[in-house]
Amino acid sequence: MRAGYKHWHEVLSAEFFGEGHAGRSTVLYVDDEVERDLARDHGIGTPLAQAVADELNWGDAERPLFWRVQRECEMWAQRGSKGAPPSLPVLALSVLAATRMASSDGMLKTNFYGRWIQLFGERPPSWRANKLEHDFQDVAAMWEELDTWLEQTCGLYGASTVSTDDFYWKIGYPISQALVRGSDRQVLTRFFAATRLRPHNPNEVSDRELLRRLRVWTTGRDRGLSPRLMEELASAADTGETLIAGLVKRLADDWDGTLHEPEREHRRRAVGLRLMVADRGRRLEWLAEANDGIDESRVAVPGGRTFTLRKEYGDVYGGLESLHPSAQQLAHGMRLEGDDLVLEWVPQDVVLLQMHRHLGEWVSTEYFEPGEQHWILAADSAVGEVRSMVNALGGRTVRETASPLVGWKLFKGVRAVNGGAFARTLDRGGEHTHVLQPQIRHRAALSGGLRIASEYRAGAGVAGHFLRGGAPDLLLPASDSPDGRVEVVLDGRTEKLRADPRVPFPLCLIPLEEGQHRVGTAHSSQMFTLHDGLHEGLPPGTGALGYPCGGTARPELSEAEDSGAFVRGADAPDSIRLPRTALVRSSVLEAVLLDPYGGVHEARQRPAPAWMASRLPQDALGPCLEAEVPEGFVWLVYRTPARWSVKALVAAADIPPPAPSGGDYGWAYAVLSAAPRSHIPAWLDYVAAAETISRRRGA
Repeated sequence: MRAGYKHWHEVLSAEFFGEGHAGRSTVLYVDDEVERDLARDHGIGTPLAQAVADELNWGDAERPLFWRVQRECEMWAQRGSKGAPPSLPVLALSVLAATRMASSDGMLKTNFYGRWIQLFGERPPSWRANKLEHDFQDVAAMWEELDTWLEQTCGLYGASTVSTDDFYWKIGYPISQALVRGSDRQVLTRFFAATRLRPHNPNEVSDRELLRRLRVWTTGRDRGLSPRLMEELASAADTGETLIAGLVKRLADDWDGTLHEPEREHRRRAVGLRLMVADRGRRLEWLAEANDGIDESRVAVPGGRTFTLRKEYGDVYGGLESLHPSAQQLAHGMRLEGDDLVLEWVPQDVVLLQMHRHLGEWVSTEYFEPGEQHWILAADSAVGEVRSMVNALGGRTVRETASPLVGWKLFKGVRAVNGGAFARTLDRGGEHTHVLQPQIRHRAALSGGLRIASEYRAGAGVAGHFLRGGAPDLLLPASDSPDGRVEVVLDGRTEKLRADPRVPFPLCLIPLEEGQHRVGTAHSSQMFTLHDGLHEGLPPGTGALGYPCGGTARPELSEAEDSGAFVRGADAPDSIRLPRTALVRSSVLEAVLLDPYGGVHEARQRPAPAWMASRLPQDALGPCLEAEVPEGFVWLVYRTPARWSVKALVAAADIPPPAPSGGDYGWAYAVLSAAPRSHIPAWLDYVAAAETISRRRGA
């Protein structure tokens, strides 16, 4: 091994497989700029191509062209494979050739071997050029050796992203490494965060789905990805069986939830901001999902305000309530940065929303779920196409309403219940059709159905219990078969279906008996049960004993008769009424209850009973307290560090008109503090009454 080659090997080993890459995916990306910078920074006097060329065997026809490098690799393996394999300069040069693939100099952009031969100063059809192309199979074997070494060292030198496919095979290895520049790595980690991918991809989001999300994320926006990567993304087949799909999947599987920022030691975690449409579409808020291990953090708008985030109920951060979403933020994006956390909103003209399972509000989501209800928030420039698109779905009429933002419209009740209409709408395409695209699955799943009860047995593997005739829909994975058919297994019986994986298959069309059923594919299936209904009544053998009750239960136990009142569990007379309560966040600074007549009652948190405090940790008490509501009180007004809020304690129709006296200043102050937080007519009447009292005091 000559000095120039050895020097390049040492530099490449430190640059791409050094200590800083431990546990992280690594890409051996070398282009002309990277080669120039490495040579300058490390004082390498020999160009990379010359260093490799000096190791080639042109004189001994009995031995392979890369014989000297192969011998070094064999000796390296015999010594225990310590450090990176000696083939790195050869592999780096093959990546350099892949980065030069373009339609120029009389070559097509697909001509890898032309660029490979050109690096050595040769020209086809010379015997040397033919030798360089023929013996590239030995270079492919070196790539496989590098991939095996990285896998066997369990991430100590980095996680492998080396990949290829059946079509490319030999040249696919260097091409896969040439697709993602260092700057692309930074952008892709932002993409993973924005698309709500979990660290190390525990949900096994498929390469096809990642490719679909990346296309949507980059549609009409310059995300800063390199032209080469964007070109590969545009030409990639929908099957996902491409170099770019495999590479992005490996990067996603190895992503640890941090941004690719070597200068910050990869310590900042990234979270995609969500948009929440609250109060039945009257208010917008930013929402950030809590990151594991970070319960509290501070983030700031670059050059602007700082916000303290704290983990709250539903695994979300509180603290962004005073940052009100604007049309400019939605359309052009927003970024909040801190020392350990980065929140980012991806600019978009059309936002798909789904009901949040914990918060009960509509929150932006990444993909459409057929059969489920959604809302769509659209800028005026996209309203026409969105209106046409959702109307084409058929089914129930979609309601189009004004949104809290000027220049945006809100579409409520968007569902896809007609499979044929849904497929035709997607196939028709359009600039904003991507918001209706469902997730591309590689496993079977169940959706919808008339659910009687969720499964209550931990580890039972039952998806749920459904009413017979209301079985759930079956979501099929995309087919890998040439005929497009999917082999479906239902209770042991197998049948091939030609089904669109975007459209759920309605199991309710199949006559199924009561009991347990298993459905899916040979690789993934789910179990569910069907029942004719829930039957109320006492289980056999129970309820034989009770306490006779004639308004007051007797203290002695006796056999319960068929007639007469007996307490067999609990029996509360009609005269007993439980007190009304309202849930209030424990973190509020103050909270008061208001009645129509000027009454103000402070809501206080009651201390936990001694028996509870001694048995439960403090954080088990939960984020909310129950405030008892005295008779006649109809409003709850409370203050957080960010703002005042108001909540009606009874239905709007049951709220009496306000009738305070002229001296109820405390009542008026509480009402006016939260005056802009609700627009229902009953509250506006209270605000008007409070303003009258306030003017009298000022006079």
